[in-house]
Amino acid sequence: MTSLLMPNVTVERVTAVTAVSVNHDSRGMYLADDSSDIVAGLQGFGLTEYESRVYYALLANGASTVNQIQYASGVPRTKVYQVSRQLTGKGLARELERGKPSRFEAQPPEVLQSILVDRERKVRGLRKSMAALRKVREKNVGPGDVVEERYLSMGSQSLLTRLKESILKAEREVKCVVDNWGLHLIEECIEEVESACRHDAEVRIVSSLTETVPEFPFASPRLKLRFGRHFSGKSVFVIDKSELIVVNSQTGRGYQILLGELRSAFGEEMFERIWKESTSRRAVSSLQLVDGLPFVVDPLQMKDLFVEAVARSITEDSAVEAIGEELLGLLESRVSSKLTKQPFEATVKFMLAMVREELGEDVSSTEYDPLTKIARIEMPDNQGAVPSSTWYFALAGMLKRTGTVNELLQVAASPQTRSKIVQRRFAGPKS
Repeated sequence: MTSLLMPNVTVERVTAVTAVSVNHDSRGMYLADDSSDIVAGLQGFGLTEYESRVYYALLANGASTVNQIQYASGVPRTKVYQVSRQLTGKGLARELERGKPSRFEAQPPEVLQSILVDRERKVRGLRKSMAALRKVREKNVGPGDVVEERYLSMGSQSLLTRLKESILKAEREVKCVVDNWGLHLIEECIEEVESACRHDAEVRIVSSLTETVPEFPFASPRLKLRFGRHFSGKSVFVIDKSELIVVNSQTGRGYQILLGELRSAFGEEMFERIWKESTSRRAVSSLQLVDGLPFVVDPLQMKDLFVEAVARSITEDSAVEAIGEELLGLLESRVSSKLTKQPFEATVKFMLAMVREELGEDVSSTEYDPLTKIARIEMPDNQGAVPSSTWYFALAGMLKRTGTVNELLQVAASPQTRSKIVQRRFAGPKS
């Protein structure tokens, strides 16, 4: 971390330390080389830079005179006594002797705990106030109003600093969907991640695959890592449902979104779906990474292959109808009981439209003529007579349930479009 001391002050401090080490104090009082981080941290408790230096010097060296404090802290001599008295007033130090020379002693660091608790209480109060203010503002935005929302654009270094600060102050959760660059950013913030986990915040990461499964230098049940193929060229971080940071992996720039609805939509809805569709770290670490592994951690593609395997292996319509009828029952019980309560022709058209969506619009089309009762399905030529679509199975199940004839009329190949055209006749329900 960059030193907080100005160049001229640094020179003064080094000179003072040299003098005291040689001529004045056999204890060799000084501020340690790594003290700048602690001094900066003390300023977070509301202390000035001089107060932080003096408190650190007293804590490190014990009871000291004004001269000794000046030598150890690098604070100008004309300011040392005043700063020491300020610390005494704040309960962080006490004056041992009045008169000449005055001596001061640091109080234990535990006295800072009350300040920390008070600041945490104030931060929670401020967050509640922010939420209330947003609601007040939203009530004044009419349906026809146009409101300009804001975002903060950050360079790579500022982004890393902001990300560390945000993770460090997380109270409940940190959600991350990252590519390789985003995973590198998390590794740069590993100390902040560990601190968040120690303070009972949950950190969940969905990462794209890397050449090796990353290892973290600490173990915590609150740090969870899964793998998936969801984003390319960008990473997203959501902190406590109150902050959304998007990172462009190509430029290294980051964008903090201030729109509350967007944070909520990603943090509560999209992330949970992405998390569910990812693969656990334990499963991935048990395999050797191969070229095909990115496919393995994409459950949607795995399900597509399974449906295609089932469709290719079934040759009898009765088997398709049996599977479809079971699927239809699951859809009605777990999705909507009204799904198949539409008029017959409307249900057929809807399910055929969903078949087209599953097969891919680039090479597929579906048509249904209610007069002739003929359905025309165009699909990729590498499939069998049964379309590789869950919705086709549901359609067959609906036809079976309603007692409708599902008769295969023709299967014709179209080399020009590399597709296959299947025609089936759906005779009306039996009377």
